[in-house]
Amino acid sequence: MTTDNLNIALLLDSKDYGGIETHVANLAKGLHKSGHSVQIILLNNYGEHPVFESEQFLRSILIKLDGGLKSVFTFLKKSNINLVHTHGYKAGIIGRISCKLTNKAVVSTFHSGEKGNIKIRLYSWLDRITAHFSPCICVSEQIKKSVNLSADVIQNFVELPTQSLTTTTPATKIAFVGRLSFEKGPDVFLRLAKQLPQYSFSIYGDGPMSEEISATASDNVEMAGQVTSMLPHWPKINLLCITSREEGLPLVAIEALVRGIPVISFDIGGISSVVINDLSGWLIAPFNEAAFIESIKQGQTLSRTQRSKMSLFGYLHIRNNFSCNAVIPQIFNVYRKALIGASHVK
Repeated sequence: MTTDNLNIALLLDSKDYGGIETHVANLAKGLHKSGHSVQIILLNNYGEHPVFESEQFLRSILIKLDGGLKSVFTFLKKSNINLVHTHGYKAGIIGRISCKLTNKAVVSTFHSGEKGNIKIRLYSWLDRITAHFSPCICVSEQIKKSVNLSADVIQNFVELPTQSLTTTTPATKIAFVGRLSFEKGPDVFLRLAKQLPQYSFSIYGDGPMSEEISATASDNVEMAGQVTSMLPHWPKINLLCITSREEGLPLVAIEALVRGIPVISFDIGGISSVVINDLSGWLIAPFNEAAFIESIKQGQTLSRTQRSKMSLFGYLHIRNNFSCNAVIPQIFNVYRKALIGASHVK
């Protein structure tokens, strides 16, 4: 089978806004622009979805199921879908079983995520075991190593923004954007903020550490909570801080850089492929908080010329290496392998 005019299903279990959801939305748009039919399939119906029902195109391709293997199997059996691309452990397990039963091609992407409780660890183990029988994508070398799979490493990507890098209102916020979990280090971000009372900090996100973070935040930290989209918030942000203890390739870093926002991060996971030290942000040795603080000070005192130069470098690096146009052809190479494998089974 050729990869001309495919019918592709993007399968995931989701009810909130996050990196995987943004990734799937960008992938759906990129596949559509490439001339393919695409559907976003949610395993469960949790009510209105903050990402996939936020704009007309995504709403038009969205289907919600009832959460069971039978509903996925029935949908695939009756559909003209050529290939299913799963995201997340639950979609991965159910999607691969359903595709095996219906002779559909399947590809799975492994995104970064917290280890979680015993139940989640069990699901993750099942996800990895069943993934050995189909082509897989990991968004960083670190994730590939942790899941121990023969997978293609294809990094995260974004749609290029249509607005200019320059804004009329000066940005002042130093931001943390992500899940409030131990792996993401929101407590580290709070420690940095406490030592820099002269600056304004904001935390966007929710998670298991939410109550603890809200209770211990200093007066210069705004708790913005979970937002349905970062689009209206990016113009307020002057610096993005990634204080993670564990990381793959955070999509939020790419989203910030493509908007000209410098990123400061501990040098872990795949972050060094997107943040170029001293050119689009600063990479800090793990987990040197004193050096992180000095980089925040440096970022907040850049001249207009220095800031513009750093913003332009970050934008161009993302445009050339992490845009839909740059990455989707790599994903199609994996799709080809899956389609060839599925045709051999038939």
